Amino acid sequence: MAAMEHLSERDKAVLRSIFDPTATIGDIVEDADTDKFAEEDDEPATDSYKEASSLCAQGVLLAEAGKLQEALEVLCKGVQAAPERAASYNDRAQLLRLMQKDDDAMLDLDVALKLTVGKKNRARALALCQRGVLLRKRGADDDAREAFTEAAKLGSSFAKKQVVELNPYAALCNQMLSQVMRGEKEIKL
Repeated sequence: MAAMEHLSERDKAVLRSIFDPTATIGDIVEDADTDKFAEEDDEPATDSYKEASSLCAQGVLLAEAGKLQEALEVLCKGVQAAPERAASYNDRAQLLRLMQKDDDAMLDLDVALKLTVGKKNRARALALCQRGVLLRKRGADDDAREAFTEAAKLGSSFAKKQVVELNPYAALCNQMLSQVMRGEKEIKL
């Protein structure tokens, strides 16, 4: 392990990408656990936005406590307080997904995406990621890949991983390279 200390961060990233078939060198070098969005979610400091934000935070806490129906009621109030706030629809969509109400979640995500057209912010990336997850669940991998690709371009590290995972050629190539590096004699295709 002492030899690893003398490797550059890029060299370490290359080695990690070899042994993790879903990792990409760019993700690892840029710290894959950190999202870097092109724009901030610049929300107005109006009373309605502050109320919506507070209600959504309360709704999330209720959901985490397992009080899903109460959480839904509070999140609905958050959406009503500022119907032009995309983050509120994202929060409610997440809860609806937890409640197995995927069609309702998709409707909220559609609204969040309409509200963020032309923006390169966290709210849009999150809506695209949730949309991608729902589309994958429905077996619409091509549409999911499209949603994840846009979210990845906006800075979502989760979306970047999903794009790689949805690319069968990249996954196979990484798997084969990993086997070669481990010295396996037989490569299974």
